[in-house]
Amino acid sequence: MVKAEVLRSDSFILTLRFTDAPHHVLNAIRRAIIEEVPTLAIDTVIFVENNSVLHDEALAHRLGLIPFVSSDAVNKYRKPEECMERPEETGCSTKAYLEVKNDNTEEMVVLASHLRVEDPDVKPVYPDIPVIILSKGQRVVLEATLRLGKGKEHIKWSPVSVSTLTYQPIVKYDLTALSEASLRECISCISNYDSKVAEKMAGTLKGELKLDPLKPTSLLRYCAANVCGNNVMVEYLEDELILKFESIGSLTPKEIVFLAIKELKEKLDAFMNELKPIVQTGVKGVSQ
Repeated sequence: MVKAEVLRSDSFILTLRFTDAPHHVLNAIRRAIIEEVPTLAIDTVIFVENNSVLHDEALAHRLGLIPFVSSDAVNKYRKPEECMERPEETGCSTKAYLEVKNDNTEEMVVLASHLRVEDPDVKPVYPDIPVIILSKGQRVVLEATLRLGKGKEHIKWSPVSVSTLTYQPIVKYDLTALSEASLRECISCISNYDSKVAEKMAGTLKGELKLDPLKPTSLLRYCAANVCGNNVMVEYLEDELILKFESIGSLTPKEIVFLAIKELKEKLDAFMNELKPIVQTGVKGVSQ
């Protein structure tokens, strides 16, 4: 029976431990989190004026990478598949405007907060992102179009900075054969990885411990290979997997995982609808 456990949950990071879950299903969810969850981002930019040091293309690229709050947008705007070729249609996009000029200061830092978006529910996740520095007398005027998109089209639409699937680490150890000096050296090395793990190993000398999946095991593996010899082995449980991802802020982690599963389900339903007539035809042919 599949079990799920929340190891960490905050505004940006969600870490889940799954037991007896199919690897291919969890990996499909991991990839859907990166590639299939829609978010809002700037798609096209029309420049009216730009006499700054940045070319239009470079400035447009910077604007495209600004993450926007998308919690309401995923329900308000039409799907990316419907609007990719027709962004001007109703319900496909919203506009953002930037009109800034440095009249007085030596240098003026233009921030993401200077963008004026038509939709009041759409705003930059991080208002203080610097977009460009204008010298005195320089001016930028532009109109940008924002629409929903997916990470598989361009990474600027991906809602996460990282999404990983790893195995639950464990350590197996038998320190009974070590000399007193070697044991002290081994435990001392392991204490640099985790003092509590070292304390338990020193107390029992033989056994197996489940490790913190959020902590890298590189130092422990170094101790096992170079200090403790074959008496300590780091292994991984194939029936326990850790799914961890970090939101960039456009959607909450919970919204991301549920939208990823929703997108997967829709793809499977579409696949079954295409497959059903073929399967039914094949079955009839066999019965005849």
